[in-house]
Amino acid sequence: MFEFLSTDLKEGDADFSVLGSFADHLVFSPPKDSFSRYLFISRSETARNEARSKGMGVLDWEGSLEAHTIETLLATYDPVLSDKHTLLLFDMGNVVVNNISMLGKISRLLGIEKQALIADYLHYDFPLMEGVVSEEQYWQHITHVFGLPVDGNPFADVFKPVFNDPVVSLIRSLRSEGKRVVCASNTIQSHWEILEEMGALALFDKVYASHEMGLSKPSLQFYASILEEEGVSAEQAFFIDDRKDNIQGSRSLGIASLLYADLPTGTKDERLSRVFRGYLPRP
Repeated sequence: MFEFLSTDLKEGDADFSVLGSFADHLVFSPPKDSFSRYLFISRSETARNEARSKGMGVLDWEGSLEAHTIETLLATYDPVLSDKHTLLLFDMGNVVVNNISMLGKISRLLGIEKQALIADYLHYDFPLMEGVVSEEQYWQHITHVFGLPVDGNPFADVFKPVFNDPVVSLIRSLRSEGKRVVCASNTIQSHWEILEEMGALALFDKVYASHEMGLSKPSLQFYASILEEEGVSAEQAFFIDDRKDNIQGSRSLGIASLLYADLPTGTKDERLSRVFRGYLPRP
């Protein structure tokens, strides 16, 4: 996903009017040192190829240019909350709770070089989150690969989440106003148990965990499964997550989605407050 737009479309072009709602994100002369942050929009194949050679993202489309196509790819686009949004979905890690990083801590705990552990873990990340591989099986694998005995469950031992107060306050405010608020999280069993013990799961009307669903973000089936269970359409849902790939997946289904991250358009909490004005004080 991208933070800014660039285009060679001109006023009077049939598609230029679509860019009106993205005026705050439109830069006609991107700085050379940040081309990768820009999505280039052009009808000219020559211009698109030149943009690609600079490292810019390029939007390829057929027919008329649609705002939704741009929204899906623009990280800095903050959707508007409206009365039609009857279901609010929140990611858990780095949204509701912070201090969730674990691989660096595990590498120090076990004496395994961090990059080697990360390279290995990336092959098991989604199988763990979808419950295909158990945490016990993973540690058996680590013992086999690195020749190190593993005592207990390091996933649980190093996981020390803390509440993110602005988001917790927002969830409570939304529920007090009668909104249905659910959690939609990629997680593993031991972390889910710790989150339950600290009261994080009790913040929600219902919780959806990847390891229990057998599905994980950013797969479209993850979101579709929750929408079906909740009995709502994508247009009735509003999603908050800290990862660009997760947001892109949800937006592609038509779910209004806010990237909870510090961006050029404001810090994550400034943007959260703007979107949910009336539920949270402006930072």
